[in-house]
Amino acid sequence: MNEMTRMQKMLWIVALMIMALCFLVSAFMPQHRDIAHGIILGTGVSCLNVLHMAYKIRQVASAAAGEGKKKRVGIGFGVRLATSILAVVLAMEFPAYFHEIAVMASLVTGQFLLLIIGIIFTLQEK
Repeated sequence: MNEMTRMQKMLWIVALMIMALCFLVSAFMPQHRDIAHGIILGTGVSCLNVLHMAYKIRQVASAAAGEGKKKRVGIGFGVRLATSILAVVLAMEFPAYFHEIAVMASLVTGQFLLLIIGIIFTLQEK
């Protein structure tokens, strides 16, 4: 298992733990249910964006190495932007279920978790 796959696996474990904690908050504290659901939505979209970015990075790396077909491969910024905008629009459309600020704040959860996981893995190697 290479390092990118290890980091992705750890990212999903931590993100699912955060989502499980938010589901517990949603169940036991109904007054904060919309905030917990917003964090769940934002974290899920953020982690999917990180996975999509890793997939596109692998495509670019294999194209640069000369493996496979020669075709134009981009990073896929538009897809990641569209999913983030869709999450915010969903939160604005259903304010009773999702807190808009919680969704927007948690859209960067995957990137921050990936940074922290990378630092932890680097410290473990030393």
